[in-house]
Parts: sequence; C-alpha cells; structure tokens
Amino acid sequence: MFTKFGGYLGAPGSVAYLFKPVGRMIFAHGTDMARLTRLGFGAGAEDILLNSAGSIEVLTDPVELNPVRAQLSSVGFEPECTDFIEHASVSVPLAGAAAVTLRALIQALRALDDVQDVYSNAEISDSFVAQF
Repeated sequence: MFTKFGGYLGAPGSVAYLFKPVGRMIFAHGTDMARLTRLGFGAGAEDILLNSAGSIEVLTDPVELNPVRAQLSSVGFEPECTDFIEHASVSVPLAGAAAVTLRALIQALRALDDVQDVYSNAEISDSFVAQF
C-alpha cells in the first residue's frame, strides 16, 4: 500500500520517537469546556484539546488514565470514549498534492482488515480538508 502511494515502509520502530503513548478520553460536543479544563488539569490531565467537530479530548499519562477518568466521572463528566493512542510529539503541516496523497493513503490503510490503527504527525488544515 505504501509503494502504491509513493511511500516506503520503514523499519519497525523507525519513527517511534515522533510519538508518545497517551491515555485519551473524548467528551461530547457541548460539554462545558471551561469546567472540564479546570477539573481535568486538577485531576492530572496533561492536555485538553477542542476538536474541529466540537468534541473535547482529554489526554493523560497512560498510567493516570483510570484515576483521571474516575475523578472526572465523580463530578459528572462521563467520556464517550476512553482509549490509548499514540500522540504526535511534533506535527508537520501538509497542503496541496502531498496532503491529498496522504489522506488517500490513510483511507486505504484503514480499509485493510489487518490494520488496527493509523497514526500520523501530518497537520492538514480543516479548510483544506473541506475542499475534498
């Protein structure tokens, strides 16, 4: 799949330094961001992000995911989803043909039965994505 889209498969772990494992909770659009931010950081969250769709991601150290979730649940914040992901340490902005090709590659990889997760450090603007 990589060669089909002009890429190459690196050696196992060759880009691992670009990502770090994190615990993630996703809260629904409409969640009180200010209160969740205050309580989330107080509970030990490492970062809190507002997604373009309006949902909120709370990122934690993987070991702290369950304690942070328990504290937030105890005050009424129930996540829609809780999981572990690889979070990019550094992002690379992409636009134009490179962004189109990467999006096609990611979609093709996700369509493969053997692929469980796809992570990227590419940053493609929402306005660019909306064009396609």
